[in-house]
Amino acid sequence: MNKKKTQSEETKSRIIEAANILFSQRGYHAASIEDIASATGVSKANIYYHFKSKEGLFLTLLDQYEAEWKSLWAEQEQLYESTTDMLNGMIQAGLERGFHHPLNRAAREFFEEAWGKSEEGCRQIAIKTEENRVFYQRLIQRGVDSGEFKPVNTSDLGRILEGMFRGLGDSSQDLSLEEAIRLYRVALDALLYGIRASDLRKN
Repeated sequence: MNKKKTQSEETKSRIIEAANILFSQRGYHAASIEDIASATGVSKANIYYHFKSKEGLFLTLLDQYEAEWKSLWAEQEQLYESTTDMLNGMIQAGLERGFHHPLNRAAREFFEEAWGKSEEGCRQIAIKTEENRVFYQRLIQRGVDSGEFKPVNTSDLGRILEGMFRGLGDSSQDLSLEEAIRLYRVALDALLYGIRASDLRKN
């Protein structure tokens, strides 16, 4: 890697680090590109060169968070034998990592603003929603293939799980972490009862 490219990557990393801190402290609306430029000593033009927009910069932070979560979950999912245990473990690990994450407030503000107002924001929300749906669909299919769940339309169940967890995320903001985990598990148990293989339902 040549010196110019190395400097460019270092500048980009500094911008991301400062943006992470400022968005976490102030929220999405209150943190400005001017603030980030001041914190890094990087010009606004240079920030826009790397990220095109404030929205693009914030989406980079969300992508980074998601990549870290996927890496963590790839290690943890090997610990579970049943799909039910895996889903409950995912709730536990996901909420423990993300429930009090500093970017939560900024993320809520961003999605509220992006939905219906920003073409790129809506596109990114749709992409992330579909990725989650496919992820849950694969988990349900795993349970069907193992005989843990009865044959179901896994695409529908993936969509239902995605919507259910997203809705619970919105409605559990005033709860403690322990209360949120309990709420998620109650909802999951109710859903899985309907698709659990009949011989397992009796246990």
